[in-house]
Parts: sequence; C-alpha cells; structure tokens
Amino acid sequence: MHDGEIIELLLKRDEKALFAAEEKYKSYCVAVAERILGSREDAEECWNDALSGLWNSVPPNGPQNLKLYLGKIARNTALKKLDAEKAKKRDGGIKLQLDELSECIPAPLFEHEADLIALRDFMNSFVRSLSKEQRNIFVRRYWLCESISEIAKQDGCSENKVSVILCRIRKRLKKELEKEDLGI
Repeated sequence: MHDGEIIELLLKRDEKALFAAEEKYKSYCVAVAERILGSREDAEECWNDALSGLWNSVPPNGPQNLKLYLGKIARNTALKKLDAEKAKKRDGGIKLQLDELSECIPAPLFEHEADLIALRDFMNSFVRSLSKEQRNIFVRRYWLCESISEIAKQDGCSENKVSVILCRIRKRLKKELEKEDLGI
C-alpha cells in the first residue's frame, strides 16, 4: 500500500492504516529506536508508541513523507524514554553522539523558547548548506544515531573518512554558531 493510501485511511480513522504502516515501516522505526536505546524490547515499545502517536496526530496533519514522520515519532519517543530512564548503561551509543555535538552546542542549551526556535532554524539552514554527502553522514550520525562503522560500511568508504568529515562539519558548525551568537 502506498503512503498516500495509508494517510487517507488514517484521515478516515480506519485502523487498516495502522496495519499497513506496521507492515511497511516497523523495521525501520524499531531500528532507529534500538540505536538510541540499545535494547530491542524497548525499541519495540517505542514502535507501539509511534503507532499511537501516528493515530493521534495525523488528523488533522497529513505528513508529506510517512516514513520520516513515523521515524521522527519513534526517535522522539526513544529519546524521551532514554531521558526518563537515565539509562547510562543502555544508551545505545547516543551519549557518544551527544558528546560530539557538545563541542558545538554546549549544555545547558537554551532557557527561552525563542532561543530554541532560533537554533532550530539555524540548524535547518546549516544542514541544507552541507553537500549531499556531508548532509547524509551528518543526519545518519546525529539524527538516526548510526555508528561511524555503519555509515562507512553502507557508503563503501573508510571509518577514518567518515570521522574526518564529521569532525570538519562539527568545526564548521561551531564556527557558524559563534558567528550567529548562538553557540558558546
């Protein structure tokens, strides 16, 4: 079933949409959540929450890309679960990714919503300014929480190349954040 058909069923409140979404996107969403949580069981729970989130959010929203929309719900659910559990032993490596970005975006982040909106807008613009290869690596590392070895293997390049690209992106990000007065 195509995404448009699934969305139409959701808008009609037809539960067949949930079964179709599960058949098409469960493995993707569970993999995203598992990378964050480091636990298949917890990732499966996130999938159930993602389906619930999909059911509750689509009317009135009609996402342009159902895969990314569900992936975002699963990712956010996993991050909330990780935060709630303070699961240092089972963090699935996300602590490493967050530590890498802390070079650019210090904690605590921002106190005011306006600052968060400015950072969001800046980050969207920054990511769009990256080359296709850089954007792919950045998003896979910091959004999908893939390891450097996973990225290198899928892209057919060395781990060193991926590490160097990420390092250069972080340096550029830090420099541009400072220039925009959004960073350190």
